[in-house]
Amino acid sequence: MPTADTSPPTSLTVLVHEVRSFKDERPTLVARSSQEALTLLEGLGDRRIDHLWLDHDLGCEDTIRPVIDLLVRLARTGSPLDVGLVHVHTANVGAGHWMRLELAAAGYAVVRSYSLGMWTRDA
Repeated sequence: MPTADTSPPTSLTVLVHEVRSFKDERPTLVARSSQEALTLLEGLGDRRIDHLWLDHDLGCEDTIRPVIDLLVRLARTGSPLDVGLVHVHTANVGAGHWMRLELAAAGYAVVRSYSLGMWTRDA
């Protein structure tokens, strides 16, 4: 007779950054551009994201702005992404401030992360 799975659900972490990954190699879905991030988030559907890590400058002319716009638009229409905590981890001070304000105003729980020792560079 099969038994019910009583193991705790695994948490979902999403990272949007053009070159970094977590040093501790935690299970993470990674997007390296705003377009990859939009595709990834769309593909997750209604799945809960426990930790969403966002960088602002994503290489060349690409920024996180389309992703922020999506998150804010979804929240304004009454269907925000199910995100436990958004971590803003950009070195761009002004952009980080803007990101935090936009996301908090839309109702997302958001913090600035200044921890430099948690990253490894992939490219």
